[in-house]
Amino acid sequence: MRRSPLNPLPVEDDISNEVAELIELDPRIHERDGIFKFWYHLTAPPMQPLTASFELREAARMGRLTSTVLAITAGSLIILAIPTSLILHAPALFIVLCVLLTIISFALFLNRIGKGFTGRLMVVIAMNISLAISILTWPGGLTTNTLPVFDIMVVEPTLVALALLPPASVFIIALVNTAFIGLVFYKMPYAPDLMQTMKVDGYEVVTRPLYLLLFVIGVIYPVMRNVLRALALGDRAKEIAKVQRFMANREAAMAREKQQLDADIQKIVNSVSKIANGSIQTQISLPAAQSLWPIAGALNTLYARIRGARQSEQELQHTRNAAANLVNAIHRSKQNRMPLQLERSGNPIIDEIILELTVNQSSTHPLLEQEGKGPERNQFVQG
Repeated sequence: MRRSPLNPLPVEDDISNEVAELIELDPRIHERDGIFKFWYHLTAPPMQPLTASFELREAARMGRLTSTVLAITAGSLIILAIPTSLILHAPALFIVLCVLLTIISFALFLNRIGKGFTGRLMVVIAMNISLAISILTWPGGLTTNTLPVFDIMVVEPTLVALALLPPASVFIIALVNTAFIGLVFYKMPYAPDLMQTMKVDGYEVVTRPLYLLLFVIGVIYPVMRNVLRALALGDRAKEIAKVQRFMANREAAMAREKQQLDADIQKIVNSVSKIANGSIQTQISLPAAQSLWPIAGALNTLYARIRGARQSEQELQHTRNAAANLVNAIHRSKQNRMPLQLERSGNPIIDEIILELTVNQSSTHPLLEQEGKGPERNQFVQG
């Protein structure tokens, strides 16, 4: 696991990668492209790794869902709706369906470049408008053949809106479709076959699409809300797992750091004990824990000063001893009236004094003998 040189704790990106690897071990997480692989490559944004943010992963998921739903919608137009308009000899309906197919193609392009919401909204609006136009331009006016179109109008755009748009937007679509259906049955003229049906069972004819609309919304809306909530909870669970993993690694790193710190502190204590017991050559080595470096440096500086003070004390004591020996030698020379008998002491200062005394003694003694000063004078000078 990668760590910062100044921070032994794991880096957050590494925690995210570890959690993502653990999640990807679950076979239920993997999404198989199957036959849609090439289609996704053309019409959907690229998939995001599990380490990406929730917003990016949700955008990629919605992009793939949009690509799938629009592919099915376009296929139904090409295979069923457009040939039906040709069979019914309804050129207006044919044109409307072709325009809708063009809008779906443009929405797929927007989805591929990352602007899927705009494309999804365009498709839902275009589907409602195309179905409304097909009802208004149906040959012969409102007939019993147009009743299934009302069912399609309240089901197909509603399902697409629930799948591709925010769930709350479906209520706006339901309100618009309900108002449109009511106005159509209230304003448009009825064909003879529909008029006969309305006399027998008019209430069922009008309420059937409304019942389908309420049923679709009542079932699919809670499902989509739960799906979105499950996605949010899944992302939250991933974040919680990441935090738990981070805390576990943090505690482990802190435990290792504490062990290292205790070991370094014990080494410093041992070194200080050796210094206190008089070990001159002991020096505190640099500990592994960077937090102890200033302490080790300060102790080494203090130890260097203590060692210098000890050396100065030893030199002073040596000088005192050498000076005492010199004084004793001078006293003995005076008492015995004999020349000074001096040896080097090893102390630079005292040895310099001894050298001067020795030179003076050798140079003054012959001169006093030539001047005829008695032995008493010679002894006094030598003393």
